[in-house]
Amino acid sequence: MQELPPTPERLEKGDITSVYIKDPVCKSEQPRLRSSGAVYALQKSGTLSDAQVAAAEQWAQDYETGLLGARDPDASKQCGKPDPENALIARIRAADRCRYIRKHMGPLGEKFLTDLMVNGLSVQKMSEKHGKRRERIAGAIDFCLEQLADLYTDMPGQLWFNK
Repeated sequence: MQELPPTPERLEKGDITSVYIKDPVCKSEQPRLRSSGAVYALQKSGTLSDAQVAAAEQWAQDYETGLLGARDPDASKQCGKPDPENALIARIRAADRCRYIRKHMGPLGEKFLTDLMVNGLSVQKMSEKHGKRRERIAGAIDFCLEQLADLYTDMPGQLWFNK
């Protein structure tokens, strides 16, 4: 699945941000567009730290690549040279990281992350969906992403590298 540019209507909403993902092999950064109004609004207000947002972005990339089957543009190239084996390994590693996160956060945590990062729901929409006040949803996002950042920090090395 190739990443399509957002429509002009979507760009007008103001919840699209450009995220730079560093390729550890080439030491270069690739721009990618992400939409999650809730995450970036909470970061802007100071509720979420940069580490929490980075963990959310990493999880979204892992989920899209490993479970939804999206093509990972960062992992399918070795310094500009296509490598199908490297792309396949990257997809397997992304799926393994998602399973690790699900094991530690549970299916409800994964659903919350999916609503937040993949479906791009706002705090208001999540509040309506779960029947909770917006303040509780914002607190849950903070807690969930703090836990996610800790899980990525403590994740075993074999989930990152082909050893």
